[in-house]
Amino acid sequence: MISNKILFAGCSYTAGNGWTDTTPEESTKIELKDSPYLWVNICHSTIDRFKNLELVNLGKGGASNTEIFENATRAMIQHGDNINTVFCQWTSMPRYNWHVGFELWDTSENLGWNNLNLRTHDQNLNRGDTWSRKHIQDLTDRLRAMHHLHWEIVKVVDYSNMILTLAKRLGINQVLFINGLCPWDAEYFSKLNDVKPEAYTEFTKKEILNIDTRDDADILQLYDLAHQHYLDRGGIQQSSWINLYDSFRNLAVDTNYDKSHPGVVSNRLYAEIIKQKLQSC
Repeated sequence: MISNKILFAGCSYTAGNGWTDTTPEESTKIELKDSPYLWVNICHSTIDRFKNLELVNLGKGGASNTEIFENATRAMIQHGDNINTVFCQWTSMPRYNWHVGFELWDTSENLGWNNLNLRTHDQNLNRGDTWSRKHIQDLTDRLRAMHHLHWEIVKVVDYSNMILTLAKRLGINQVLFINGLCPWDAEYFSKLNDVKPEAYTEFTKKEILNIDTRDDADILQLYDLAHQHYLDRGGIQQSSWINLYDSFRNLAVDTNYDKSHPGVVSNRLYAEIIKQKLQSC
């Protein structure tokens, strides 16, 4: 059977959020997957090896990395050996998505690391009691305080290697990962040996180890443990990444209609980066 599909999974950066000329409030909620300005479609229409493949865009605005993983693997299993190439774009972390009720209308809500988006913040649909905005904000602030990014990074490493393993078993030609909004900094996954903690990356020092509150012995042990966790999940597999250390968010130079998501110039840049990566593979 000829592999005739190319699959893209990701969050709003892949789904095309904001590609509409409606009001900013409306545009953030609208996905325009067929926008000619979206990097997904630029890649599909301009890269020769992809032009004759059927495009499957699984991007979903607000999707968490867990949802992206589930969407990608579900589609890989469903389409199997019909898939030629998979692009999986990882997003910011953590993100929580859930449903506050079981109704005939949409009861989904989501919470990101830097944003609170609770449409039904003043009502619990399951029990009928009312929760104030202040109460919800307090709960979410506590949730953020209890959460550690290391475990979200472990998830991405783990998910990536499971996708690579599944692709190999299904005979999929190629899988490439994209850093959409991941938080780590340059060379984060390059483990340093026989150096003082001050030599670690800024993200490692501040977000992962919080070195100002620990002695050197604990810092060194935790640093080794963090990298061992990544190795235990198969390692980061840098050759399978388009832009491991240069996230699409950091590379963005303009915005689209919603003044939030990457614009025309940025999406062209993303497509060019992907073209260059493919040429070097």
